[in-house]
Amino acid sequence: MSTGALGSGAEGVLVVRLRVKAAAVACAIALVPVLASQVMAADPPEHLGEGVLVTPRTPTAQVGDVGLSGARVVTTDRTEQTLWETSNNGATWTATGGTNDTKPFQLEGTSLLTFQAGTAKVGGLTFPAADEVILGKGGKLVSHRTPNAATAEVYDVATKTKLADYAPPFAMSDSTVWKVTDPGQLTGKDLATGTVKTVLVASNCAVGRDRVNGRWALLNGCGQVVDVKGPQAPRNLTVAADSELGNGFTVQTTTDQNLLVTDLNDPDLGQRTYGPVRQPAAIRADGSGLAKIVYADPDSKARVITLSWLTADPQQRPDTVAPVLTSASAGDRIRDNTSLSFEWAYTDPQDPNSPATGVDLYDLRIQQRPNRTSPYGAWNQVPSWQGLKTTGASYTAAIGTDTCWQVRARDYAGNVSAWSTSYCSEVDGTAPTLQTLRIGDRVAVTAPVTFRWAYKDDTDVESYDVVYKIAAPGVALGKWIYPPIWQNTKITSITWTPRLGWDECFLVRSRDYLGNLSAWSPQICAVAPQDDRALTSAGSVTRSTSTLAFQGTTSILKANGAYLTKTAEAGARIALVAIHGPGQGRVDIYHANIKIGTVSLAATTTARKVTYLPITPFRTGAVKIVSTSTAPATIDGIAFLRVNP
Repeated sequence: MSTGALGSGAEGVLVVRLRVKAAAVACAIALVPVLASQVMAADPPEHLGEGVLVTPRTPTAQVGDVGLSGARVVTTDRTEQTLWETSNNGATWTATGGTNDTKPFQLEGTSLLTFQAGTAKVGGLTFPAADEVILGKGGKLVSHRTPNAATAEVYDVATKTKLADYAPPFAMSDSTVWKVTDPGQLTGKDLATGTVKTVLVASNCAVGRDRVNGRWALLNGCGQVVDVKGPQAPRNLTVAADSELGNGFTVQTTTDQNLLVTDLNDPDLGQRTYGPVRQPAAIRADGSGLAKIVYADPDSKARVITLSWLTADPQQRPDTVAPVLTSASAGDRIRDNTSLSFEWAYTDPQDPNSPATGVDLYDLRIQQRPNRTSPYGAWNQVPSWQGLKTTGASYTAAIGTDTCWQVRARDYAGNVSAWSTSYCSEVDGTAPTLQTLRIGDRVAVTAPVTFRWAYKDDTDVESYDVVYKIAAPGVALGKWIYPPIWQNTKITSITWTPRLGWDECFLVRSRDYLGNLSAWSPQICAVAPQDDRALTSAGSVTRSTSTLAFQGTTSILKANGAYLTKTAEAGARIALVAIHGPGQGRVDIYHANIKIGTVSLAATTTARKVTYLPITPFRTGAVKIVSTSTAPATIDGIAFLRVNP
């Protein structure tokens, strides 16, 4: 160990070198003119190598607390606690306009936290001075905790916005909050970007309120110094509880009232001592991140020392790896609303040889087509979607429009990922399609009758419209009727008991939730036959009953020329209901004096059967069913179809 005094007299500084490299030089700066004999006579006042800051008002004034951030030095008057500051090496001093009368002020970055008359103030934020108020390293974050509260509030000093709540202990450095979340895991969350980083530490480590600064975290309980930026190996170091953590070094007082500075960037943890210092000590590391300290000497004068001998920050390979997409979603491929959304997530890969800098910004672009038969247009990089800090975007698209999204990310080192694959979402522009349309037999010989339908849509069917028209015996179908209860309905079937001889027809259409409306379905009808008793008989005709018969009755034409007739019947097709079986004869059917066809009732088994005669032009007139054989013809009923089917 070697020692050397850089100055003589009461204000000289003792420098002790421990494990010092040959090129290391200790240096300190005097910020105001002082007597040359007090420091280094060879230097003019503005270039003093190491010395004191003459405090405001008189050279004999004594400082209380001290703070340093770059060229800015802040002190308090030891008796009146008046705040003074200088930024030109002490050539001039300015009173800040207040006092610091309850707790030591804190100077970090450009932020100054003061405690005056019961109020803690920093950057426009105020808190009760009796509470725990801590300014984070770098001056970007401040925490506030009421006595005995389980958590502390963390604020952004610049925006005065509350960002999070954290349960102590934790440390703040720049915009990141560091906390041991699980044994062996030191986790830092950047409250500005949301980036989370985890560093493995010893299982019994904890992190104190000001124990992360720049690259290094100085952990309690385990004596470990870890590199939060990677990839330097941990160092083992135990320091006093009141030590100061600078950017790349620690400083603490020794038992002989000196300062011990430890170089954290040096794997061997090289050290030097300075002093002596006043007791109780007033020491602060540079809040701007420079390798400097300020302290009060035994005469309560401020001294600033530049630690130019510290090892340079371990050089890393630059981050050359672009962020990687971990998830993305545009929601349902087909949407039942016009509001589209796209969400994504990226991670910046961590590599010991290329430490991640974290995801910084995102760019978004879309490609669209107005419908499924059109080609996609060119990619559109909407200006407001470039350089996004958020991980989601929304857009309102026209019905039928298909929108594809792509995203890319860049990290803080400027590495840009390739555009992602396309994630597409189409606003449903297609109406529901008919899947099922049923009404049973065209001629309804059983009751009740049910009209059923089913539609399918790209999303979901919202409702249906149903209309109908009817025709009483002997007349044509009327106009379409729109029952209000059947418009915008959720029902998918209608059941009714048909009236004899009435033809009843239906149409249905469907709409989806976006209002896409299908065309009307094909017309579908059902007619109940008129019973044989509705027809007048002539010739050899016997009225009978049968369990097989429609309505339970039949009319048997027993001789050639016997017939049944009814006037003023209307239709475009006739359907004969008869009992077919062994020994049955045949009949001719006439409508409006025109023969429509001949029907043979002969069959190997006895059963009721509906026979549809040929389609004809719609006509109105008498119908006549005439036996054309001597064998009996058992007639059950007749139906008139106004339309076919």
